[in-house]
Amino acid sequence: SGQLGYELRTRAQDLNFSLISPVTSEVDVSNRDQIKFLIQQLKPDLIINSAAYTAVDKAEVEKDQAFKINRDGARYVAEAAKELGARHIYVSTDYVFEGSGSTPLTEEDPVNPRSVYGASKRAGEEAVLESYPERSVIIRTSSLHGQKGVNFVHTMLDLFKKRDQLKVVADQIMSPTWAGWLAEVILDLGRLPVTGILHASCAGAVSWYDFAQEILRLSSAKIDNPSRINIEPITAAEFGRPAPRPQYSVFNTTKLTQAIGRSPITWQLGLKSHLIDIGILERGCSLKEKSLKEKL
Repeated sequence: SGQLGYELRTRAQDLNFSLISPVTSEVDVSNRDQIKFLIQQLKPDLIINSAAYTAVDKAEVEKDQAFKINRDGARYVAEAAKELGARHIYVSTDYVFEGSGSTPLTEEDPVNPRSVYGASKRAGEEAVLESYPERSVIIRTSSLHGQKGVNFVHTMLDLFKKRDQLKVVADQIMSPTWAGWLAEVILDLGRLPVTGILHASCAGAVSWYDFAQEILRLSSAKIDNPSRINIEPITAAEFGRPAPRPQYSVFNTTKLTQAIGRSPITWQLGLKSHLIDIGILERGCSLKEKSLKEKL
């Protein structure tokens, strides 16, 4: 029911996948018996676990709940997939890294999460690798945004309507990733005999401040008097959020490129595609990446 789940459902239809996507009210990912019963009833060929506790700051005070979903849920899904022999994909995050470096992170770089959220997702990775390494893929992604759900792009668009002065963190560098592109990558990997950890983010590096500036530039035609808006760069320390974030979490995606046979789209193209989807930009053939269906 989240932004990645929405994009997966949309693209699975185009690619002739028969996709079943239960929501929390139908099955609780942290309930082993419910997960086992569901998977035994459905007998899927591929299981994509995109369920997660993602309230990064709230996790600092709801540690048990974060680990219950992100670690225990990951283990239960992997165990059920193993019993069935199904392909299994677990979606993880760049927050498993400390983020104190300055070069793109590879899958072999040491992890050291700084937040409860990051630690819970790393525990989920470990649970998958312990339970079902034979047919599991762990996909780490970064700064996800898409047309459904809460994300930085939608937050900025909302604030542009309400405020003239904004402060955005300028000393954290990442790779914004469009959920539509990631969904295509996940479905592609579902057909391939790939296992282990892969980094999957859009190409390029940008600060949250510069990302906000680009969102403003591209959406200016839909904003009343955009020149009134001033975005001020601040440090993460000045912003003062409860959970620490990686200062640098840009991914090296060489392994992903080798696995799927194509390079990631740029974060700029991902942002444009997102804004097209929600009607901020006009649809144009030069902006949208060809769909995976066309590539296949």
